[in-house]
Amino acid sequence: MALDDRLDSQHAAAFLSAAVALARSPVHTPTWTAQVLSTLEATYAERPLLHAPTLVLDLAVLLQGERLSPVHPTVSQPVREALRAYEDHVLARLTADRRWTRVAEGVVAAPKELKATAVAMVVTQVLTRLGVEGGTGVSQAVVRRLATSPVSELLDQGRLALEDPELAARIAEGFHVLARAARRTREVLSDAEVFVVENIASLKSLGARVALTQLATAAQLVEERLPARLRGHVFEDGDAPTSLEEDSAYPVGGFSSIATVGSLENLVTSELIYMDDEGASRPDLFDVRFVEGELLYYARDESVAVRKRRRVVFVFDPTLSGARVLDPRAGFQRLVWLLGAVTALVRKMADWFDTEALTFELVFVRGKAAPLTEEFGVASLVLREFRERGQVELREAETTAQACREAKETWRQRARVLVFGTQFPQGLDESNQPDAWVSLKSGRPDIAWKAGPVPVPEDTAAAADVWAVLSKALLDGLLAPSRRK
Repeated sequence: MALDDRLDSQHAAAFLSAAVALARSPVHTPTWTAQVLSTLEATYAERPLLHAPTLVLDLAVLLQGERLSPVHPTVSQPVREALRAYEDHVLARLTADRRWTRVAEGVVAAPKELKATAVAMVVTQVLTRLGVEGGTGVSQAVVRRLATSPVSELLDQGRLALEDPELAARIAEGFHVLARAARRTREVLSDAEVFVVENIASLKSLGARVALTQLATAAQLVEERLPARLRGHVFEDGDAPTSLEEDSAYPVGGFSSIATVGSLENLVTSELIYMDDEGASRPDLFDVRFVEGELLYYARDESVAVRKRRRVVFVFDPTLSGARVLDPRAGFQRLVWLLGAVTALVRKMADWFDTEALTFELVFVRGKAAPLTEEFGVASLVLREFRERGQVELREAETTAQACREAKETWRQRARVLVFGTQFPQGLDESNQPDAWVSLKSGRPDIAWKAGPVPVPEDTAAAADVWAVLSKALLDGLLAPSRRK
């Protein structure tokens, strides 16, 4: 048997039975087995060829928060060695990855009817990240038929199938393919898997899932290439009051004086000496002072702590619809790389200025045919965490000139406005001139700064390096002292 082919019904049933027998599910009940096999069916719908279906079955268990059973059926030495390599280099690295907890939480939180799809998409993304191509194809009808078989009968068939030398060699080679690919890969999980499972309910179509995973992957590749530390001076856009929810991080107020008005919890303790015993027949002096408004209270200092305010506005011109092109060896479309670079900038700056009132605004210009509607939705999902914090706002505008004018007027010329497009927009003058214009007309973006040139470093070959260079140049322009207003 060749590895990269589709098996007939009989051989496919033996192949899948062997995979089930090797899976280390903690329980083998009809309900649990049917659920795990439904995940396998969903995975074959996403990816018709798999080298080792056991990976799907094991991840279906692990992503549900269960532990794998250490018991293996009696198998030949080559299969046992392949299993050990697969466990050490694939399963162990997956569960040790820093993103694993978020992925597992996303699967557990997914609606019941979407859990199988969520695991299937995680498996598909992992295999894509490992660079694994090809595999063994089986019909989804065979998977459904096995799901109706008694569990004991299915396991017996699998153990019997593992005695076939040819099938055992196929199984062992599939495990070795995964182990070799994992050894060559620096990280086996990425942000794409996290975003996919956390937004599974919103990703109804394959196109939406592909767009989200590509954007998340592009953002991670760019972010990895940006500097880890902040250097130089930073721009300031004024002061912002600290939110009440952040009083623990930014203490405000304190008792600064004594007044005759206040709440009982702030009552001066010495005022209690005016109280008489409970048996007194007349109002005591405490009651009299309370009625007359003469009791003393500690007064709190109501001063407000402030922190530096910074605002960055990204304007996406409708001409970017012409940037939906795939440059040679780029991997993703030019527009996907742009959104990934913007996402990386938001993450980096939010991390650097975590004690500042830093906010971002992404403005998608509608144009005549609303060409960036899909990009608006995908960016909204990727930046959901920052939107929920109130750090990122996404909106639409009629024209690019209007978006720049509103940003400048709202923030009194203090907001940093960056415009992206393939053609310089009309209607811009000195009052609404952006701080930077980024042209995506070619595969290598070009930056024009209003306040003077910011050099873009030497040319690079890889697309991720090109966009990391662009992001670094944007950061240098935003943070340089000469950009201050």
